[in-house]
Amino acid sequence: MARKTPGLDDAPSGSADDSGSETVGRRSYLKLAGAAAAALGTTAGVSSAAPDGVTDGMDVIELDYAQYGSPSQVYNVNDNRSGIPPEFVSSPTNGTQTALRTEFSGAQKTANLEYRFEENGYDRPSEVYTRFDLYPDGIRLGTNDTVRIFWLPLTNGAGSSGGGATDGTNGWSNAIGFAHRNDSPAPNGYNFFSYSYHMDRDGSGDFEMTSTPIWMDQWNEIEGYVRCNTFSNGQANRDGVMRYWINGELAYERTNFRMTTTESNLIEGVGPLGYVVGSNLSGSALIYDNHEIAIGGIPEGRDDTPPYDEDPTLVEPGQRDQYDERLTYRNGDREAEYRIYVDGEIVQSDWSQATYNETVDIATDEYAVVDAVAAPGTVDGYFFDGEIVAISADPEPSALWVSGERLDPSDYPDEPADSGEAAGEEPLENVILVDGLGTLRTSRYEFEVGGDVAKAAYGGASINAGDRIDAGHVIGSVAGWRDAFRFSGDLEQLTVDGPARVLVNGEPVDPADYGDDLPHILTIVGNGSESSYEVAVDGTIDTMVGDASEAEANLLSDSVASGSIETGVHRFRFSGELADFTFISGGTQVYVGDQRIDPDDYNDGVVLPHAIVIDGTEAEGPSDYSFAIDGDVIKSSYRDATLEPTDAVEGASVEGVVREDELDAYWFDGNIADFTLAGDAGVDIYRNVRDVDE
Repeated sequence: MARKTPGLDDAPSGSADDSGSETVGRRSYLKLAGAAAAALGTTAGVSSAAPDGVTDGMDVIELDYAQYGSPSQVYNVNDNRSGIPPEFVSSPTNGTQTALRTEFSGAQKTANLEYRFEENGYDRPSEVYTRFDLYPDGIRLGTNDTVRIFWLPLTNGAGSSGGGATDGTNGWSNAIGFAHRNDSPAPNGYNFFSYSYHMDRDGSGDFEMTSTPIWMDQWNEIEGYVRCNTFSNGQANRDGVMRYWINGELAYERTNFRMTTTESNLIEGVGPLGYVVGSNLSGSALIYDNHEIAIGGIPEGRDDTPPYDEDPTLVEPGQRDQYDERLTYRNGDREAEYRIYVDGEIVQSDWSQATYNETVDIATDEYAVVDAVAAPGTVDGYFFDGEIVAISADPEPSALWVSGERLDPSDYPDEPADSGEAAGEEPLENVILVDGLGTLRTSRYEFEVGGDVAKAAYGGASINAGDRIDAGHVIGSVAGWRDAFRFSGDLEQLTVDGPARVLVNGEPVDPADYGDDLPHILTIVGNGSESSYEVAVDGTIDTMVGDASEAEANLLSDSVASGSIETGVHRFRFSGELADFTFISGGTQVYVGDQRIDPDDYNDGVVLPHAIVIDGTEAEGPSDYSFAIDGDVIKSSYRDATLEPTDAVEGASVEGVVREDELDAYWFDGNIADFTLAGDAGVDIYRNVRDVDE
């Protein structure tokens, strides 16, 4: 008999005021509810106890592997690429007679093992909690290797894997696992990640690392909760929820997913998954025990739902569309006190990775004023209308974001300009207007002044959170709008990349009259060992005249360069900001100006994942080639390929010649739309060399 699908408007069940400070025991709360037992009858392997702590209307399923002859009697077993079938074993187990073992062969996927709800007498639910114990047996990963361990959940379809677009009707998924990244405590443990296909992702799956470890060669408790987004008239709201706990610790949470637009695309199933990207794991295995599922809510002791009905300044993520802007306050590793002034309305919400902060106090007078204390490593979230006019924080946050744009707290006074000490500051006598009205593409600008500078609503200009001010140095962009700033002193440097025009005190100016077009210097210092790198800026980059970079580095585009260095230095001039710095191999010292930087701070992990290599090492002469990509493409030194300046990359199209005994290589994402080759060179395509994909 099929169950009624839990309503999408229902809040998660359980205790709303649980602090989550106590770890729930492995088997203290998940026993089969009476309703589930009645529907399933007395199917072997499904417990029939109805315990305390199970919310009314929740179906809870506990799978006892000892009651089955093979894994295929529990799960839909499919896509076994290793050739080694999953099996039940008697050791190791975690308090039971039988555990489930899936063994790797090389770098192949073991199998999907899906507990499909409709095949077990349920409708597709909108809300599922599951837990299991995991023993990673003999697994050792190389740097950046990943292992996926579980589908939570999987709704099969073209939009659930393999790079397909997720449109709300054709499947979606979330695979969880561990990876050798984020300072993993390797080889004893590797950090947890979430990898999801949802409606708002770009390219392949949405890969999100955490710093919470899963330990090797011992039992770990993994818990997860997923609630589908609400929807109406085929439109999905941004209020889908995913939460994961590792060994009792909340490791990951997002509350803004869009997965589905229809009830036929709700949760199809959950279950084990073994998928390695990277190392050869032959002989290693993933072992599972105590797999338990709750349909329709979170068991008591695991419900961290904020008290929406009790706090008038707190709103659910689904109310986001009622406000113009969203704010994320990510705290550092120390407790912080902060205050935010808004000339409009502001409310707290646990959207995205934000969690409820009970210390938040919001007062409304001339401004809406937020006062809060942020615990170490926490994230606070807000929706607001109007503009932020002042921010004070001690210590400053590790990151502050407004509607997707990173914001620098130092750009704002501690108090509004018409109050306190700010009212006594010397006025800024000059104004610079960057005018993008009527232009068809983005213009990036950068300037320096000899005094102070502040954003201004002059001449119809908008005040954009993404425009950055560091002392008298400003970086921003316009596209069909105007930005303005008031400043003191003289305009000393000005660079504009794009069609926008600039006026100072109402008079048009030529950026070429103000200092160097490429005002910043990037320096890579060799340390005796070969290091290969790629660098990208959000302006323009060029080698320096007379420097080794002229002969030894390569300009892949106006904003991207690459090279290999062993000794000496490579120097580049650039405008804008350093957007990305990636060591493809090795690692050494990097400087911007006279300040040493950590390249990891400029590498968000979003790199082109695939490689194509045109191999002339066994050819009898040069080979001409051309190809087109339906994504992005840049030259690469992968597999020690040469970087020929005559090989041309124009947008997503490539033309080149590979000589005999040489290799040409390119990084790309997406798919190869067209390829031609004149000659006998070989062509090799490597998928997911530098990232995770299905």
